[in-house]
Amino acid sequence: MSATMDKANPTSGVSENGNEHSREREWMTAAEAAEYAGGVGVCTIREACNRNTLRHIRIGGGIAGPIRTRREWIADWLGRWARGGDLH
Repeated sequence: MSATMDKANPTSGVSENGNEHSREREWMTAAEAAEYAGGVGVCTIREACNRNTLRHIRIGGGIAGPIRTRREWIADWLGRWARGGDLH
Protein backbone atom coordinates (compact mmCIF):
# COMPACT_ATOMS: atom_id res chain seq x y z
CA MET A 1 0.00 0.00 0.00
CA SER A 2 1.45 3.38 -0.92
CA ALA A 3 1.82 6.34 1.42
CA THR A 4 -0.59 8.25 -0.81
CA MET A 5 -3.28 5.64 -0.22
CA ASP A 6 -2.62 5.76 3.53
CA LYS A 7 -3.25 9.51 3.57
CA ALA A 8 -6.48 9.06 1.63
CA ASN A 9 -7.76 6.37 4.00
CA PRO A 10 -7.49 7.54 7.62
CA THR A 11 -8.91 4.23 8.86
CA SER A 12 -6.30 2.10 7.10
CA GLY A 13 -4.45 1.48 10.37
CA VAL A 14 -1.10 1.90 8.68
CA SER A 15 1.01 5.00 9.09
CA GLU A 16 2.82 6.73 6.23
CA ASN A 17 6.01 4.81 7.04
CA GLY A 18 4.17 1.49 6.76
CA ASN A 19 4.03 0.62 10.48
CA GLU A 20 0.84 -0.44 12.24
CA HIS A 21 -0.57 2.24 14.52
CA SER A 22 0.17 1.40 18.13
CA ARG A 23 -3.15 2.85 19.32
CA GLU A 24 -6.64 1.79 18.36
CA ARG A 25 -8.19 3.67 15.49
CA GLU A 26 -10.65 6.36 16.45
CA TRP A 27 -13.16 5.56 13.69
CA MET A 28 -14.41 2.07 12.87
CA THR A 29 -16.08 0.72 9.74
CA ALA A 30 -19.38 -1.15 9.98
CA ALA A 31 -17.50 -4.47 9.73
CA GLU A 32 -15.07 -3.47 12.50
CA ALA A 33 -17.98 -2.27 14.64
CA ALA A 34 -19.78 -5.58 14.16
CA GLU A 35 -16.72 -7.50 15.31
CA TYR A 36 -16.17 -5.15 18.26
CA ALA A 37 -19.83 -5.60 19.30
CA GLY A 38 -19.22 -9.29 19.85
CA GLY A 39 -19.58 -10.60 16.36
CA VAL A 40 -23.00 -9.25 15.48
CA GLY A 41 -23.72 -9.08 11.78
CA VAL A 42 -22.64 -6.12 9.70
CA CYS A 43 -26.28 -5.85 8.61
CA THR A 44 -27.23 -5.35 12.27
CA ILE A 45 -24.81 -2.41 12.51
CA ARG A 46 -26.06 -0.90 9.25
CA GLU A 47 -29.69 -1.30 10.29
CA ALA A 48 -28.99 0.35 13.66
CA CYS A 49 -27.36 3.26 11.83
CA ASN A 50 -30.24 3.50 9.35
CA ARG A 51 -32.68 3.67 12.28
CA ASN A 52 -30.42 6.17 14.08
CA THR A 53 -30.22 3.95 17.16
CA LEU A 54 -26.42 3.67 16.82
CA ARG A 55 -24.59 6.97 16.72
CA HIS A 56 -22.48 7.21 13.56
CA ILE A 57 -21.34 9.39 10.70
CA ARG A 58 -21.56 8.75 7.00
CA ILE A 59 -18.61 9.74 4.85
CA GLY A 60 -19.87 12.23 2.29
CA GLY A 61 -22.95 12.98 4.40
CA GLY A 62 -25.53 11.17 2.27
CA ILE A 63 -27.72 8.29 3.38
CA ALA A 64 -25.66 5.78 1.40
CA GLY A 65 -22.15 6.86 2.37
CA PRO A 66 -19.75 4.55 4.19
CA ILE A 67 -20.47 4.26 7.92
CA ARG A 68 -17.97 5.19 10.62
CA THR A 69 -18.61 4.88 14.33
CA ARG A 70 -16.61 4.88 17.55
CA ARG A 71 -16.10 2.31 20.31
CA GLU A 72 -17.82 4.42 22.96
CA TRP A 73 -20.87 4.86 20.72
CA ILE A 74 -21.07 1.09 20.21
CA ALA A 75 -20.75 0.51 23.97
CA ASP A 76 -23.59 3.01 24.59
CA TRP A 77 -25.74 1.27 21.96
CA LEU A 78 -25.08 -2.17 23.44
CA GLY A 79 -25.75 -0.84 26.94
CA ARG A 80 -29.30 0.07 25.95
CA TRP A 81 -29.99 -3.65 25.51
CA ALA A 82 -28.65 -4.66 28.95
CA ARG A 83 -31.08 -6.55 31.15
CA GLY A 84 -31.01 -7.76 34.74
CA GLY A 85 -28.34 -7.39 37.40
CA ASP A 86 -27.59 -4.50 39.71
CA LEU A 87 -26.63 -1.03 38.50
CA HIS A 88 -24.03 -0.16 41.15
